[in-house]
Amino acid sequence: MITADLILTIAGLLFVLILLVTLYVWSSKGKTVSVVAPSTIETFESLSEIIKNRSSSARELHHAVEMILNHFGTMTSHTVGKYKLLLEGLCVHPHTDSKLILRFEKTLRMNNPTYAHDIEKSLALGLAQRG
Repeated sequence: MITADLILTIAGLLFVLILLVTLYVWSSKGKTVSVVAPSTIETFESLSEIIKNRSSSARELHHAVEMILNHFGTMTSHTVGKYKLLLEGLCVHPHTDSKLILRFEKTLRMNNPTYAHDIEKSLALGLAQRG
């Protein structure tokens, strides 16, 4: 008697399992695959706009600084002014922190030793405006 009840219970559970797997497979076939749009190309100008935008979040600032340092970290005589403005803007941004400012300044100075004085001057101006 007990073995017959046990066999019927196992058979019933097996039937329920097969039914649930069938429903799961059937419901997943009806879903459409969404294609992820390609991300926008990040240029120096677009990353600079993130830093200039006062409503950019701290996460966006960190991403913009990281991308600028990795891809656009070398300055030329034509771009020194842009980097100086970026550093000053980063100093006064409401969502920035001191670690981000110092990392940006230090990496720029290391990558561009000929412009170290200009970078330090911009840092001093930006921090003075921050006060």
